[in-house]
Amino acid sequence: MRLPSASALRVFDAAARLGSFKAAAAELGVSPTAVSHRIRSLEDQLGLALFVRKTRKVELTEAGTTLAAATSVAFQRIGDALEELTLVERTLTVSATPAFAALWLVPRIDAFEARHPDIRVHVDTSTATVDLARDRRVDVAIRYGRGSYPGFVAETLFTERVAAFGAPDYLERLPSFEAATLIDTRWRSAALPAITWSDWCALAEETRRRETPDRRFDQEQHVIQAGLAGQGLILVSTLLVEDLVARGWLRPYRPDISLPGLTYASVTTGARAGVLKVRRFLSWLAGQSAQSVHGHPSIRSKS
Repeated sequence: MRLPSASALRVFDAAARLGSFKAAAAELGVSPTAVSHRIRSLEDQLGLALFVRKTRKVELTEAGTTLAAATSVAFQRIGDALEELTLVERTLTVSATPAFAALWLVPRIDAFEARHPDIRVHVDTSTATVDLARDRRVDVAIRYGRGSYPGFVAETLFTERVAAFGAPDYLERLPSFEAATLIDTRWRSAALPAITWSDWCALAEETRRRETPDRRFDQEQHVIQAGLAGQGLILVSTLLVEDLVARGWLRPYRPDISLPGLTYASVTTGARAGVLKVRRFLSWLAGQSAQSVHGHPSIRSKS
């Protein structure tokens, strides 16, 4: 059997990965009609239906699913090999939550780039979960959650604790816990369990003046900014504020009290895990996480 052309397989791969002829056309810089014609020609050559055409989308047939599994790996590896063979500066794209990127990752990236001057790190921030199988722009994702990522190469970086903090001048003025303005995070994602002031108060045996917090944000960096501005006590990840605490900009409140949080993990695809720039970044990230965990005084828990 004569093999289909590389260009036909590339069009098929884009359509299969994106689930849309229109999206594939936009990625490849051609018209949707051209994509449809190329796919139809490929199906005629193979004597197989690769897609089920629906009104607003296309779905892979069983044969299409089998072919897509092969083309996805093949084109990823070809692209990676070509990049490794070139001498031009490489870019590594990391997806992370805005809070983790701003407060932990970005302040450390210069250390990685100094060690690997041929690699430039691009940080893509979003609270939405990036689809690593479809979005080939992203090399590594830093995921926050319960730590289960089947089908991917994942490494736990941190298991956080959640504790109370405040600006030093705010804490000096605070006469008692009952007088405090309480600020916390309400996650946009229902999959993330809330860690609330009610949990903290139960562990600390403190009395609240009202059931709900005084202020609530849906992103943790906004909570931290409110704390830095001296607006109240904040309930946040000890990991994200460790540098701010080290600089004296925030101080723990009741440092004997902390709650278990979720985990941060590095996640990539099996195909990407073997790429040199990704291997280097993951190795550096593991070293940095070890320093972050062991290089700062931990906040003790009563539990």
